[in-house]
Amino acid sequence: MYSNILVPVAFDEDHNPDAALNVARALAGDGARVTLLHVMEDVPAYAINYMPEGYAEELRKTLERDLATRAAEFDNGDWAIVEGQPGHEILSYAEHIGADCIVIASHRPGFGDYLIGSTASRVVRHAKCAVMVMR
Repeated sequence: MYSNILVPVAFDEDHNPDAALNVARALAGDGARVTLLHVMEDVPAYAINYMPEGYAEELRKTLERDLATRAAEFDNGDWAIVEGQPGHEILSYAEHIGADCIVIASHRPGFGDYLIGSTASRVVRHAKCAVMVMR
């Protein structure tokens, strides 16, 4: 059993966080801390002008509500939102909180993933703790 689990959560149609959250529940020891993390990627400069005013703030508020609700399902649940490149930020945050396990969802790799590498594969290759990959 683990005592400090990090669960990166992506809110897009390819990822459903429920499976990863269920695995975190199964892996969590008594009194374990489970932290849900969402990484907001930077919006490219060319796309900023096409975003409605206040979009980023509203999106962040919506994500905060969802993460807080999901984190409350754990006895010692927590959540955070950070900005940057997902693979790098997940690894940095895991180190920052002293995570002993990362439970991350993965999608079926496409051709681009074989050339560039997916977020999950980057986390697996570079994490300093155990990593459980959900497909």
